[in-house]
Amino acid sequence: MKRIPLIGFAILTVLTAACQDSIPFRYDGKEPDSMSTRKYPHAFFVVHGQIIDSLAQEPISGMPVNLRLEDTVFTDSTGYFRTQTIAFPISQEFRLVFNTLGEHHNPLYNSETLYVHFMLPTFKLSQEEILEHGPRFFGSAYMTVNKTLIPLVDE
Repeated sequence: MKRIPLIGFAILTVLTAACQDSIPFRYDGKEPDSMSTRKYPHAFFVVHGQIIDSLAQEPISGMPVNLRLEDTVFTDSTGYFRTQTIAFPISQEFRLVFNTLGEHHNPLYNSETLYVHFMLPTFKLSQEEILEHGPRFFGSAYMTVNKTLIPLVDE
């Protein structure tokens, strides 16, 4: 009899670990997906910051940044970026990749990966956002990540 709670705990732990960095709001396409029709609590997790060259101490423009599996964003002329993802409104961990490999990779810098943790996030929410995104929208949690990249030196 003591094995049943232990087995249940083990199954729950495995399921929780397996879903840690997956996007749980995938739809089958039979009904339209929009922020106002989501059936699950959801929130925006926003990461913004600046990327600087460690040698020149100047901002790096056009650097690709990728949060989770979302679309890649690029730094502006002052090195600033802003990227976001949608997830369940609880503590979350996401992978943030600077200088993603692929078409827009900057060969002057190595690709770097960070894991950002939103621990017990506080969500900012306005009445207008509830009207726009629906009653199950919890708002937005923000994090600032400033990154200094070391350029590759060709000797």
